[in-house]
Amino acid sequence: MLPGGSSVFIASTDHAAHHAAAHAAVQAALAFPRNAAILELADRYLGELSKPVLTALGLRTTAQRVLISAAQQRHAIDRRAVASKPDADLVALRLTEALSNVQYHLLPQKNARTFALVGYTPSAERHLVLVVKLVSAVNAQTKEDEWWVQTAHPFGEKNFRQAQEAGRLVWLDPEV
Repeated sequence: MLPGGSSVFIASTDHAAHHAAAHAAVQAALAFPRNAAILELADRYLGELSKPVLTALGLRTTAQRVLISAAQQRHAIDRRAVASKPDADLVALRLTEALSNVQYHLLPQKNARTFALVGYTPSAERHLVLVVKLVSAVNAQTKEDEWWVQTAHPFGEKNFRQAQEAGRLVWLDPEV
């Protein structure tokens, strides 16, 4: 023990230093809020395409799992000015919701392995277009067919109505 209450002074100085370091860390995170969200991203499982949807699309694959790459998540964060990990998680949640509520196939289809699917997100009360690509087992790292989200974007009421009137929305009947 140090003479004259020095241990109390050292303890309070140590606490002040810890508090200052924590304050600096918070300030740094606020100055660059997107870094934490961007750095923590990895490929993420979003859900599965149902067998009726695969059948309605005319596909013969056992792959149902849909993933989104870290690069595509970063792209979504950049485009939407997402500021934090909870915001990045919210983007993933909305994609997951849309995927579990896929209702339409948006035409025209430009590539035989890429599909624009329209799903409904109940929490946002809106539709999203999810462009998903079927990567064949030959080209996949897992050597199995894989589904990957290429991009996703909101599908507003006006665009939805126009696509519907133009016959570009094909209903994917879940009862097929």
